[in-house]
Amino acid sequence: MTRLIAGVLIACFWAGVASAQSLVVIGETPAARCYDHARWARAHYSSLNACDNALAADDLPLRDRQRTWVNRAVINLHLGEAEEALRNLDRAVELGFESPEIAMNRSAALIRLSRFEEAIEAATLALEGGLAEVEKAYFNRAVAHERLGRIAEAYADFRAASDAAPSWAAAREQLDRFSVSNGT
Repeated sequence: MTRLIAGVLIACFWAGVASAQSLVVIGETPAARCYDHARWARAHYSSLNACDNALAADDLPLRDRQRTWVNRAVINLHLGEAEEALRNLDRAVELGFESPEIAMNRSAALIRLSRFEEAIEAATLALEGGLAEVEKAYFNRAVAHERLGRIAEAYADFRAASDAAPSWAAAREQLDRFSVSNGT
């Protein structure tokens, strides 16, 4: 049995932060351990072993296999391995898994790779796809806008992230860096 859960990954990136999301796999299996590593930000290369063990199992159900690739991507994002994270996300898509969470995680990886226009597109796709936790996509899009020097757009997206999740400190902290004037 699988269901979506919001596992927050916060990876420091310049003055901003990128956000990623894991997908839950229930049980006492290598796939479930892979999810636990992704969800709790256990950024060790050994964390990938649980994912690899799960993916090596011939009897892993397709849904769990798809989600394990996404969780492996999240762990790779924690490790700073953005290219590998993108490859992991591509594997999930190749297996027929499309979700706004994949687009949101892709945006985090693209930010790490300084591919900001693509990150904005991916975050927007996540928002348009019905991402449950829209604040993460707004946040990633804000980081990408800011890195491109689009300060007004960055502020608007940080504001949208904060409005969507008022208790999320990361978005509020980013807003605190801005000074807003009425132009007079």
